[in-house]
Amino acid sequence: MNVKHLYRNSIRFKLLLYFVLIILISIVTLSAVGSTMYQRSIEESTNEHTSQMMGQVKNNISFYFTEMENIIEYIAQDREVRSFYAGQTGDEWALREVMRRYEERHGEIAGILLVNRAGGWISNRLGTISRDRLTSEAWYREAAERPDELHMISKPIGRNIKADHNYSADQVLSFVKAIKDPLTGNMLGVVLIDMKLNIIQQTIESVSLGKSGFIYMTDRQGGIVYSSVNPVVYRIKAEWMVSASNDLIKTINGRSYQIMHTPFQNIGWKIVGVFPLDESRSVITRLQFYTVLVVLVTLVLAFAASWFFTNSIISPVRKLRSLMRKVEEGELNLRFRSRSNDEIGQLGHSFNKMVQEIERLIHMVYMEQKEKREAELKILQAQIKPHFLYNTLDTIQWMAQDRKADDIVEIIGALTNLFRIGLSKGHEIIRLSEELKHVESYLIIQMARYEGKLNYEIRVAEELEGCSVLKLILQPLVENAIYHGIKTKRGSGRIRTEAVKEQHKIRLRVEDDGLGMKPEQIEYVRMGLQGSENPEFKSGYGLFNVHERIRLTYGSSYGVQVESEYGKGTCIDVYLPFVKA
Repeated sequence: MNVKHLYRNSIRFKLLLYFVLIILISIVTLSAVGSTMYQRSIEESTNEHTSQMMGQVKNNISFYFTEMENIIEYIAQDREVRSFYAGQTGDEWALREVMRRYEERHGEIAGILLVNRAGGWISNRLGTISRDRLTSEAWYREAAERPDELHMISKPIGRNIKADHNYSADQVLSFVKAIKDPLTGNMLGVVLIDMKLNIIQQTIESVSLGKSGFIYMTDRQGGIVYSSVNPVVYRIKAEWMVSASNDLIKTINGRSYQIMHTPFQNIGWKIVGVFPLDESRSVITRLQFYTVLVVLVTLVLAFAASWFFTNSIISPVRKLRSLMRKVEEGELNLRFRSRSNDEIGQLGHSFNKMVQEIERLIHMVYMEQKEKREAELKILQAQIKPHFLYNTLDTIQWMAQDRKADDIVEIIGALTNLFRIGLSKGHEIIRLSEELKHVESYLIIQMARYEGKLNYEIRVAEELEGCSVLKLILQPLVENAIYHGIKTKRGSGRIRTEAVKEQHKIRLRVEDDGLGMKPEQIEYVRMGLQGSENPEFKSGYGLFNVHERIRLTYGSSYGVQVESEYGKGTCIDVYLPFVKA
């Protein structure tokens, strides 16, 4: 699926997809890992079980092997038997009694045969087929060549020996060992014991490996000593078990078998366990089938749960979206109702507050527009008043000129300029020259009022002549200088006003040589200029209003700064942006 196409789908679809994918990945991962681990556990358990069964069989058979070797040792130590091997004429009945005693105690013994090096022999259950000497038999020569070893012969076919109980060669297992003179170490003869193979058969068949697995035993050459009848055992090659590994897998007749083998100590014989892999894997197959079934059922249930869960999220979102569309069309009286206080409920609460605030703002704008129209009407109605005032002042000025009253002419001219610049046709920004003219007009009127008490000086840099400034910012500062500085001082005072450029700013300075301010008064004023919320800091001071107007118009980088020293005067600096008219 294209990622861009996925983003264009609904939230419901994406939530369902994400939930199902997460659950599917989790289940498939757990199933795969669980199946693999279970398969490995089954295989390890099967191998361990097979190994235990083989070990049990080997231990039981080893017990009989050890028992046969011990019986040979016990027989060899009998006094009558020693006499027989020494070549002395012994008591034949006593010899037979020794053999009979062991044969009765050990029912697995099919016969015992004693042969000395002179070729003489004696037995209760075994005899010769021909007159050939037994010392020429292969089993005798092998024992004589290696007298210290116990020789085991599987299926002793071709011997010059017959049994009176009609045991065939493939029904017995022969144990042969040489008898040595304890003094000289010379070989005196051989003891042969035939053990019934059915004891091994019972031991092997007492255990089972699954439904069709089996255990069998091989000799040193890889020949089969005993195996249950089955079509597989004779297809197992002896060279397969030559390797050191006791665990291998081979395919026989199109079926995979696991073959395990464990050797008998010192004799080279082996116990071999064989079982088909498909039996253990059938459990895995069933497990995988049920796993897939559980995955499918889980996915169906997960899809249903995801559908229900996404509905619980999407339904209120859709409701909120529908309300938003209606609000876009102008229905501001709608509100979102939610029973929960989750994120969607909080979003709905914010939506309600937003709609309420929009409704309030619209009402406020409506009222402001209404009031503005009313104010504009009042302004139109009152436009006649300034013109009437200007005309009246011009008449008074003309009459004063006619009567040669120059001082009255100057005051009326200053008052006319003061009103004209103060109104400025409603403009808030005027030229710096007009602002300075406004201050000068104010000072002319104040000088007429305070005869001999007040002098002033106004200086402006030529490069600032054409700049624009916020109107009526110097007059309140000059007024403060007069009423709080010059008026309270003994004798006359002087107010100096200047305008200079500093970097990219205009600095307007109003400096007086009046009474000045005490340190606590300076601190009081500065706290007010720094924005204290206490209205007591700002009441009665025009410079606070000037400072606030400048900051509201140009920003916090501009405003008023005050320096004063008690008894020497006050200096107020006003910083404005350098703006050409």
